[in-house]
Amino acid sequence: MAPFCLYNGNNFASIIALVIKKMNLQPEQAVIVRSLAVHIVAGVTTREEKKALREFCESLD
Repeated sequence: MAPFCLYNGNNFASIIALVIKKMNLQPEQAVIVRSLAVHIVAGVTTREEKKALREFCESLD
């Protein structure tokens, strides 16, 4: 509950980075996906970044 009680975008960015680390992606993919996801979670993303992450997620099926 701490990140939710003490809202800080960095807390959420750290959490999503850990989630992505558990996905065991190729190093090149991990860097890109982590960057996109952290920007989305922190609320500083562009439409293009959101679209790129959505397309990547759809490719995981």
